[in-house]
Amino acid sequence: MLKDLTRDDWLSFLNIPEARIPIALILRGTRNLKWHYQAFRQYFTNILEVGTPNSILEDVFIGDLGSCPVAYASIYGAPMASEVVHVFGVLGTPLVIQTGCCGALADGIAAGDLFTATEAFCGEGASQYYDPGGETVTASLILQEWVAGERLGDLELHTGRIYTTSALFAEGVEEVEAWFQEGYAAVDMETAATFAVAQYFGMDRASILFAFDNPRAKEHILLDDAQKDELRTAGNNRMIELVLEIVKEYGSRKCG
Repeated sequence: MLKDLTRDDWLSFLNIPEARIPIALILRGTRNLKWHYQAFRQYFTNILEVGTPNSILEDVFIGDLGSCPVAYASIYGAPMASEVVHVFGVLGTPLVIQTGCCGALADGIAAGDLFTATEAFCGEGASQYYDPGGETVTASLILQEWVAGERLGDLELHTGRIYTTSALFAEGVEEVEAWFQEGYAAVDMETAATFAVAQYFGMDRASILFAFDNPRAKEHILLDDAQKDELRTAGNNRMIELVLEIVKEYGSRKCG
């Protein structure tokens, strides 16, 4: 069974040399799996594509960032997030960072603003298998301690609790208002699963997302707004810059 596969099993199945076990895993939550996979390759050298003959894993690579190997994976939703984190958790990768976009719930978070979750509610279906009975799972890295204010430029880095769901189209006015009233500042589809699996394997974990819209303000992903698109692009670019800077810093402390 897949749960019983060992570190050596996965190294063999994926054809990963032991020396290239990554210091960090960056996940990108997206429907556009291959587009972001290709876009992220530009930041790395010595790229090793990771996959299995039956395509259990796709859109995953290991590349060098500075002096350290780092893994990247495009994923969509909690099941894909849990699978990729599980594999690298077994391999012994010490850090995972969830990136992508989220829906803002708290007042004052605008399209393109950055958000980092302190805690995620397990409103999806994968977390329960790694943290039975757990309702929430916490981040282990406080990104504000790793990101100096001048790195943010004009973009704001908000922090708070996030609600992770697996049913995007089932979000309605009643649901998003209830999540806000329960103290959640944002909603996404991966963070809780990523955190739960990482916690299970003893990995450091964090998220840095950009706000796509604010459902409580009657905004949603099907609406088109050119000005907000510019803000989202800026937020996405800054998110990528920050996650790469954080991983480099983490790697320098671990790799020397």
